[in-house]
Amino acid sequence: MKKAIAMISLMVLFPGLVGCSGRTFNIDFPFEVGDVENIEMYHYVGAPVSAEKKAVTAESDINALYEMFEGLSLKDKKVEETAGADVTSFRFNLLDGTNYELIYVCDGVKSGNLKSETGNFEYFTSADIGAYWENLNTELEATSVNENELPR
Repeated sequence: MKKAIAMISLMVLFPGLVGCSGRTFNIDFPFEVGDVENIEMYHYVGAPVSAEKKAVTAESDINALYEMFEGLSLKDKKVEETAGADVTSFRFNLLDGTNYELIYVCDGVKSGNLKSETGNFEYFTSADIGAYWENLNTELEATSVNENELPR
């Protein structure tokens, strides 16, 4: 009888523990998409001295990035960063003169951390955020940028 009670207790407890480890989050921007003047995208692999920048000004591209980040599934799980990581950053410049920064550090195929000092978070995602550097409006010109200009 004691074994049966113990088994029932474990069966009730185990799904609760599994549910806690799989908790997901979404970004809740403290601004609306209409408040965004432009988005600066930055990208480098390995060393920040090779960083490049693209300025996103088209309303459709701004909407696409905003919606992608708001719909992104994030997990409270740390992935150890490795040397030579692929880094893609985003600086949302707002009409009121402030900005909101996101940094995606990809440490594997569709696996990395999305962090924001302005949003005060760091979460894991399996989304391919780095692909937006190549795929978003392929006509955007990439220019070299100094390391001190990168989002932190």
